[in-house]
Amino acid sequence: MASPRAAGPGPAITAIVLAVSCLTIMANATIAPSLPGLAAAFADVPNIETLSGLVLSLPSLAIVLTAGLAGALADRIERKWLLAAAMALYAAGGASGLVATTLPQLLAGRVLLGIGVAGTMTVATILAAEYWSGAARVRLMGRQAAAMSAGGIAFLLLGGLLAGLSWRGPFAIYLAALPLALAVMLGLLGRAAPAGPAPDGAAPMPWRVVARIGALAFFTMAMFYVIPTRLPFLLTEIGIDAPLAAGAAIAAVTAASTLSALAFPALRARMGPQAIFGASFLLMAAGYALIATAGGLPQVIAGTLVVGFGLGATMPNQLSWLMAEVPEAARGRAAGLLTTLVFAGQLASPLLAGLLATAFPLGAVFGLFAAVLALLGAILLGLELRQQPRKGGRRQGPGHPPAVAAPTVGE
Repeated sequence: MASPRAAGPGPAITAIVLAVSCLTIMANATIAPSLPGLAAAFADVPNIETLSGLVLSLPSLAIVLTAGLAGALADRIERKWLLAAAMALYAAGGASGLVATTLPQLLAGRVLLGIGVAGTMTVATILAAEYWSGAARVRLMGRQAAAMSAGGIAFLLLGGLLAGLSWRGPFAIYLAALPLALAVMLGLLGRAAPAGPAPDGAAPMPWRVVARIGALAFFTMAMFYVIPTRLPFLLTEIGIDAPLAAGAAIAAVTAASTLSALAFPALRARMGPQAIFGASFLLMAAGYALIATAGGLPQVIAGTLVVGFGLGATMPNQLSWLMAEVPEAARGRAAGLLTTLVFAGQLASPLLAGLLATAFPLGAVFGLFAAVLALLGAILLGLELRQQPRKGGRRQGPGHPPAVAAPTVGE
């Protein structure tokens, strides 16, 4: 008979975990449609054009600096209370834009939002491992990544609608965290299994595999974030100067990644996590090659769709791989580290693309990204083939947990 964790905790908790996941990965971009109005409202502030961009990116810096602490706390205190507190910070910091009267107040609220996102995303990752195991966990993580993408689409569309009424309007979206925080407090169970520190004060961390997964997560986000940060400028270079076109191209990535995330359980049943990363990078490389050589919007949209299909499987892949490899009592620290590296990749991407853009046209920058993705994708698939036993079975060693029965320490 299947254990409760193998079967999953039930629809109510599943709905709460998925709803919480919707709040995380696109939290920064929710107010993007407000930036022109915000800049106009604070027109008397020197360098407001630059500082308005900081309003968008500052939460990522706060996440990078605090996600590790959130993970450490998650290994020591009851996670549902930590999650509820993080979501309260998320709502307070995010919605502060409704009442902030000075730019420093607005920026302080964005820092608070970043701290809330760090805790929310870190604990949401751990909950998938705490309440589910085996094939049920793999399915849940695919749905969780799809929920993140779908939430991003919904929040961006709603943000655009509210920004048409007032530049402050999109900041109200963050208040959605409050009823969810109440649902977390009332609806989530306690820990599925004891997960306190090991006798020596800290559970052993498999640093080699954690570093490997974290590096791949950082690389993925650093490669992907060139689309939201540089694609609008590339479209202008090729004669497409319409914000709607840029929005459609970016939305295509998100829509395709949602479908790809939902297909992750089927992929994971047939491929190891390293091979999924390799195949994903090759798809992203093909998409970037289409974008780099595009002369019009249809080919750009085709390229962003291909990028999205490659990107979508990477999030559930890195989460399920990490949670299968890390001891129960160290999952908080591991999830915090992964969150840190994902958002560090977001911060690094525009810096890298901007540096390259000083020496190359943007089409060539996308071409360079395609080449790097293709090279690493081919390397990962080559390593996967070398690790296969001669008779064709998939290796069941480090980095290769069983496809549908990922081991969970302590089960």
